[in-house]
Amino acid sequence: MSKGSLVKRALESLGRDNNPAYVVVAIATAKGIFRPLFTMMDKKESPETKKYTALREGLTEVIAIPTYITCSALAGKGAKLVKDPKMAEIAKHNLQFIGVCTAALVAIPGLCSMVIKPFTDKIFHKNKKEEPARLDVTSKTAEIDTTKTQITQTGRSDVKQLTPIHNVSISGFTNSGMRVG
Repeated sequence: MSKGSLVKRALESLGRDNNPAYVVVAIATAKGIFRPLFTMMDKKESPETKKYTALREGLTEVIAIPTYITCSALAGKGAKLVKDPKMAEIAKHNLQFIGVCTAALVAIPGLCSMVIKPFTDKIFHKNKKEEPARLDVTSKTAEIDTTKTQITQTGRSDVKQLTPIHNVSISGFTNSGMRVG
């Protein structure tokens, strides 16, 4: 068997068994290896930030790989409903592609939001609840003389009293406060 016929058979096999999950799993594997590696090589970030980010990126891809495979396989099962074998094969590939897209858009972000935060909190011990500072209300404090802080009216005629602006029309708009909605 020559090398040319071996390559030809491999390419034909890949063409027949064209599962979109294979491509995204290969990409997710590369991302799972290289993104944490490049994050750890960043000299500008603090070591704690680098560890957290690298762990988060690695976990995302660990979750993504089986999710891509599972969603693709589950979606491809819908092709059994098609009677024509040639059309069923096309439908299978299209449904697998839709399964991969659904995994990327819905399943993986949902799983990551459920799993990664609690996992990283346990690793980095962020679930320790700090006691709030207690106030000592029994100790004596300095008393404030309120008679010195009172504001008195001066009775000066050169001071104009400001009037609040309510319901003033500015070029057709009424200024009556902030409106929400």
